[in-house]
Amino acid sequence: LLKVYFDTRNGMIGSDYSTKFAPWLALGNVSPRYIARECRRYEQMRVQNKSTYWVVFELLWRDYFKFFAKKYGDRIFYLSGTVGKRYNGGNERKWGMDPKQIQAWKDGMTGYPLVDANMRELKATGFMSNRGRQNVCSFLTIDMNMDWRYG
Repeated sequence: LLKVYFDTRNGMIGSDYSTKFAPWLALGNVSPRYIARECRRYEQMRVQNKSTYWVVFELLWRDYFKFFAKKYGDRIFYLSGTVGKRYNGGNERKWGMDPKQIQAWKDGMTGYPLVDANMRELKATGFMSNRGRQNVCSFLTIDMNMDWRYG
């Protein structure tokens, strides 16, 4: 994985597009420090490359957002976000809320093969690639105009 992760990290098909660390990190079965330390060990024993850099970099982003969520608490789920309405009058966008469309999105039945394949993979395996998450979230909010909090 550490040899080719950079080249495969944006992929959406197969087993090697992701480290698959997410559930283990989330449940505390492995620590980000341990993974970073193992990446450094790999660099010392084999080679330092873009892949080792990106695994550690993405762990840092994960921690950043965990601390961001801790700092702002449930405000991260407010329609106006963490800044509230003090900037630009808050969120002026009018979001849709169609339960049938949201369920079709969750079930992978939107009629858009890229979105549907990713949502079905998530439902079947519990995993979805980073690029897949970006695609299905953009589709939900931009193409379907649904409030991201329903996703």
